[in-house]
Amino acid sequence: METKSSSRRPLGYGVGSLAILVASIGVAVVLFSLNPAYFTFYYFVALILGPWGLYTIVYAFATGRDFTYYLTWGTIIFAVALISGLYAVINPLVIVGILLITLVIIGVATYWRGRR
Repeated sequence: METKSSSRRPLGYGVGSLAILVASIGVAVVLFSLNPAYFTFYYFVALILGPWGLYTIVYAFATGRDFTYYLTWGTIIFAVALISGLYAVINPLVIVGILLITLVIIGVATYWRGRR
């Protein structure tokens, strides 16, 4: 009996991203249906964008393709989720400042890596 080596294609960003978004929406709907008193639009956005941003960052490190692109957008998406989820606790400008510093570090690192 011969066994064929399975030639599966790796999971693309779009498929994984869609799965994360749908699962996040499902979790958010279930959480907010259990206790609708705590439902705010900002928390809903945070529950959807947080996992998506983290997935994008992990995808950048896992695949290495278009590393700077995925890392930058993942960081931006995750920062928006943090602003949405923590707006009552932390001043959003603090998160925006940290985001800008992080983007500068990503840009400088990419520039230095390209010069070698």
